[in-house]
Amino acid sequence: MLNDKTAIVTGAGTGIGRAIAARLHAEGARVVLAGRRREKLEETASQLGARTRVVPTDVTVPAQVQALAKAAAEFGGGRIDIVVNNAGVMRFAPFEQADEAHWQSLMDVNCWGPRRLMAAALPFMRAAGGSIVNIASIAGEHAFPGAAAYGAAKRALRHISQVLAMEEAAHGIRVNVICPGVVEDTELLQGAVPAERQAAFLQTFAGVHPLGRNGRPDDVADAVLFFASPMSRWITGAVLPLDGGRHLATNRPRVD
Repeated sequence: MLNDKTAIVTGAGTGIGRAIAARLHAEGARVVLAGRRREKLEETASQLGARTRVVPTDVTVPAQVQALAKAAAEFGGGRIDIVVNNAGVMRFAPFEQADEAHWQSLMDVNCWGPRRLMAAALPFMRAAGGSIVNIASIAGEHAFPGAAAYGAAKRALRHISQVLAMEEAAHGIRVNVICPGVVEDTELLQGAVPAERQAAFLQTFAGVHPLGRNGRPDDVADAVLFFASPMSRWITGAVLPLDGGRHLATNRPRVD
């Protein structure tokens, strides 16, 4: 479905990002792998093989984001067709303990990082149109204790995405948002849950999702493929809850 398309995937060195890159690549796309750690990106590239390019990028550094967009356009013969803003950090802290540095770090990566890349990529997308897919979070849709900064950043990303969807529709650029629940990605969890508690954390939250399990990186990759491909050609500004039904949960006790 993606033959002759050029895609950027941020956070492509591990977990969800690696799964997304693999899915787009399997459908024929040229994939630019972006992330902070070159060695992890090289691991992904070695698994995928041809039609990949590694561009180490810290999305908090504007010059690096601009260089990423230019490298992707060169790789794609002058255009970029797909942008997947997956890079993110997840950290939790009670409101009174979350200082400005906590808020700044989460906003810079989870909100400003995608904004930087979208702004840098748009000039290379407008001629032929394309798809932007932003990975937000259920935490941006519902209030969870300790997630004020993280949820605010993800909610802001949703709003920016929907405004951009309206502004760029005339250029054939679609912008959609995916809001995962808990996904079993150990790299993503590292900043939020100590390693020795991750197994218990995942076990606890599996039962919170009505479908009875946590998400997996491939679940996110499938949703990204849908939004990146012609299957969603008449969809823009959508917000997809990818959470096994967790967005439906309430505090009301079950009545059998």
